[in-house]
Amino acid sequence: MIRGQGEDSYGKSGTDETPQERKRRGGSAAARGKRSLARKSTAVVKIIHTSSFIAFVHLSFVL
Repeated sequence: MIRGQGEDSYGKSGTDETPQERKRRGGSAAARGKRSLARKSTAVVKIIHTSSFIAFVHLSFVL
């Protein structure tokens, strides 16, 4: 068996997971971090759009 970088003799990384478990969970920490950042960014944009819409509707009723 050829071991990958960061794996011990049982095929597990320092986080006690097999490569198959890591794949099922979603890849490397960097990849998960990028997805997390993308989700947060999307959430912020939605909040800004909602806030802008609410302000517009409020302004429409005031005038």
